[in-house]
Amino acid sequence: MIHKILYLSHCGSSIGGGEKQLFHLINHLNRCHYEPLVICPDDGIFAEQLRKSNIPILILNLPPWRKVSSRLTRHVAAAKLTKAAKEFGTQLIHTSDSWLNPYVTEVANSLNIPTISHVRNILTPSQVSKYSFDSMDVIIAISKESKVPLVYSGIPHEKIRVILNCVDTNEFQQNQEESAKTDEPFVIGIVGRIEPFKNQMIFVEIAYRVTQRCQNVRFHIIGGTLNTHEHRRYEKAVRQLVSEYQLDDVIHFTGHITDMSSAMRDLDLLVTLSAGSVIAEAMASGKPVLGTPIGSTSDMIEDGVSGYVIPLNPLENIVQRIIEVIEDPVLCMQLGQNARKRAETMFSIDTHVQKVEKIYKQLLEDS
Repeated sequence: MIHKILYLSHCGSSIGGGEKQLFHLINHLNRCHYEPLVICPDDGIFAEQLRKSNIPILILNLPPWRKVSSRLTRHVAAAKLTKAAKEFGTQLIHTSDSWLNPYVTEVANSLNIPTISHVRNILTPSQVSKYSFDSMDVIIAISKESKVPLVYSGIPHEKIRVILNCVDTNEFQQNQEESAKTDEPFVIGIVGRIEPFKNQMIFVEIAYRVTQRCQNVRFHIIGGTLNTHEHRRYEKAVRQLVSEYQLDDVIHFTGHITDMSSAMRDLDLLVTLSAGSVIAEAMASGKPVLGTPIGSTSDMIEDGVSGYVIPLNPLENIVQRIIEVIEDPVLCMQLGQNARKRAETMFSIDTHVQKVEKIYKQLLEDS
């Protein structure tokens, strides 16, 4: 029997970590058992990626549920979503963006079907109560840390499953011919949309301090900027700080990158100050990762083995650890090799999909 599952995506116009994870899941579903339909709120590169992979999609605007400006339009959108779900014959609804939980609840109440919400961010207790988490049948958290506020807010333990992000280890290959570099610059990167949450400003500060003590080093800020006033203002501030520190020849802004595997090959070390699936991508590429203890970072990086997990403050501790890796090519290579092994063991797509499909099977059998 084939079960029909409706997925809600955060967006269709761009591809972030959440969209990558959703694509891996749906693209590797056992189609003998599950048939997907993805609802995208807008059209664009992610929607096109789904189409190219023969994954059925429907473009349906879902305005932010809690905004005052959405009070009239949200109910119209919810009615359209419910109609689409009914016509598809939906047996289970899975949102890849927890902010869409209220829409999930509306559909589930109308069709009497089980629900799953994927938590990809660190929530506050007030957010847990605002976004209908108590009405979800299962909540998938991508880290132990992201589970904490859910439990603190009264969500039963048995409703929450921790499933780490995955990565296509075939796409991100470790270059076995890499050897210790002598003449080429050591390249350190940060990946993600240029926005306050990703902390590129702090990355520039780290770069400045490292360059005061290491000469043959370069930095890549990998990612584009959303066309909003807030994000453009932040990008301008990041670029101004680069100029103030006279790092224009040291820090390279790549803009939006579609070939992330190539971007990873150019790096010697990834620094992440916001967690995310990029950790798995770097590790699968055989690159050590230095991150702060936020989100899934501590679950993904084995501290001192495949990289380092270091608190943001004091910043000097991060700077010192980076310098140690730069100055010890053998250490850097060993960390990278360990990272690749961990990615193969812990973050494979097959493992991830099997865990999610197990949840589907349980919910559908109980419904």
